[in-house]
Amino acid sequence: MELNLASHAGHLHPTVASATVHDPGDILIVDSGLDDDTFNLVCRARMAPLTAQARLEEILATVRAAGRPFSWWVAPTSTPANLGELLRERGLRASETELAMTASMTEIQLPAPDTDLKVVTVTNREQLRHYAELMARNWTPPSPAVFDFFEAAGSAILRSACASTFVVGYLAGEPVAGAEIHLAAGVAGLYGVVTLEAHRRRGFGTAVTLAAVERARAAGVERVVLQASEDGAPVYERIGFTPVGMYTEYALRRG
Repeated sequence: MELNLASHAGHLHPTVASATVHDPGDILIVDSGLDDDTFNLVCRARMAPLTAQARLEEILATVRAAGRPFSWWVAPTSTPANLGELLRERGLRASETELAMTASMTEIQLPAPDTDLKVVTVTNREQLRHYAELMARNWTPPSPAVFDFFEAAGSAILRSACASTFVVGYLAGEPVAGAEIHLAAGVAGLYGVVTLEAHRRRGFGTAVTLAAVERARAAGVERVVLQASEDGAPVYERIGFTPVGMYTEYALRRG
């Protein structure tokens, strides 16, 4: 799961002119060059316990020098084991916790689809803009960095070899829900499941989730992983996902 998340975090950055990927082996730092920690992440920590404190200072100096907000994802498998404590000692705050969940394809339940929602695989720029709009509207006002990133990475996303596939659900022609599935490290990672607020609690999030999972099933992947918010976890449990741990995101703000 953590290797899938690391792949997802940085696989599009090499195609974005403003972005960089720093991977010395014991950490992954992806910087989009944009002012949004959705695309600026630190993850896959593999620091040796005896040198972790000094190494942590180096990493934080590198990230702070960028002058942009970052999100540091601490996973159950991150090392050292007390990484969260070390980050808090250095002034980072836990901004969010998410439940690590997984399911085999045979465990995922397939409820009857909602016939009012038409779910399509993103194959062109217009559909990709629709997905970006759904994502951007998670913020008020909508985040311009989301549009900028997807516009810059659009050509790579739309290639058949891209590790990520996006789906958008349309209701009467209006995009109202979307999701992304990312194939890496032998599993399918579910990311970016979003439903417009006015259309929630109608099964649309579940519909795009299952549609994304079906794309992974068609590719021959046997296991799906995700990180769920408190609100989303019960939905995924009903589909067939099981909790296996906890992720904590630590916010690193500019300055």
